[in-house]
Amino acid sequence: MTDLHVIHVWVPGLQDSGGIQHYSLCLIQALRDLLPRSFIRVHSKLDAPGFIFADDPDIQVSAHGGMPRACRTGTFAAAGLWHALRERPDVILTTHPHFAKALWYLRRLTGIPYLSSAHGVEVWGQLQGGLLRALQDAAGLLPVSEFTRSRMIQEGGFDEGKVLVVPDTFREAAYQPGPKPTYLLQRLGLKPEQPILLTVGRLAATEAYKGHDQVIAALPQIRRTHPEVRYVIAGRGDDEPRLRQCAALHGQEEAVIFAGFVPEHELADHYRLCDAFVMPSTGEGFGIVYLEALASGRPCIVGNADASPEAIGHGRLGFVVDPRSPDDIAGAVLKLLSRQHDKPWLNEPETLRREAIDLYGFHAFKQHLASALRQLLPALKSVSSLQPPASS
Repeated sequence: MTDLHVIHVWVPGLQDSGGIQHYSLCLIQALRDLLPRSFIRVHSKLDAPGFIFADDPDIQVSAHGGMPRACRTGTFAAAGLWHALRERPDVILTTHPHFAKALWYLRRLTGIPYLSSAHGVEVWGQLQGGLLRALQDAAGLLPVSEFTRSRMIQEGGFDEGKVLVVPDTFREAAYQPGPKPTYLLQRLGLKPEQPILLTVGRLAATEAYKGHDQVIAALPQIRRTHPEVRYVIAGRGDDEPRLRQCAALHGQEEAVIFAGFVPEHELADHYRLCDAFVMPSTGEGFGIVYLEALASGRPCIVGNADASPEAIGHGRLGFVVDPRSPDDIAGAVLKLLSRQHDKPWLNEPETLRREAIDLYGFHAFKQHLASALRQLLPALKSVSSLQPPASS
């Protein structure tokens, strides 16, 4: 094989705002930049028919979101296999590991190699049966964090050489440092000088691991020193009633502000609203929100029980705490607000942005992907020439 002429990419969807959808979009764009002469077919389960990549005829989308829910999975898999048999791609990449179960059969039939991304909870503790067999047969695995890589190797017994990290990235141009937005201060009844903590994310009961309740539990201790502190919870979902009860239980109804759903065009302004982004999660496979906050010039407080520390340079760009300890969370917040710490760059918004981009900007993402492809697909000569363009 002299080149990657045809690449197929299987994705859950591209139009939603979820982390895997964002990763999928970035992966496709990176492949286009790295392999500009290749034809890319994107095979999407959830997007509506008619979704296209404007001005790029060499990226074709096969979307199945218009199918009835009961038959969508089967139709998606069957169509993906049909396209693969017809076009014989040089490699198939899937951004959701469970799609690898269908690709296992395809490889048995055709020998087409496949690579699978892995993000977090969809593989943690799930590596058994058909999923384990399919991932073991993959040409390589691309977890988004060292944390997930370690768990996969430990739980699945994978060869370390075929499990290579391609970390998450973010839309760096969308996030810039700046002053607290006046319109949000007015909307939420806040003052410019008021210390503000922020968490952004869905308030889903299934994602209670994000740690909103632990931050609320830390507020009494924080407010003994900084009584004007307010904690803004941005997002909506079925866990909101529980969190409101939590605020009442701790006597913090005044200090906890539920900002509701945040439209995309207001997201950067919400990050700029805060003095610290606080999300002591226990279930993050990476945490794009941390990158967005850092690029907006705001330091982060994260938990030590998942992949979150990687997003903030293992503590360089914020503080890593025990996510189940309100005392630990309060201590980190107080250090930030009082500036009593040994990390002066946490008070330098442009430094935070620059370091976040250096670590996890799109250029870094392409470098990680190019390196992984070179190592995992040695038979493809074109991979040896994959070199992302120099950052501007």
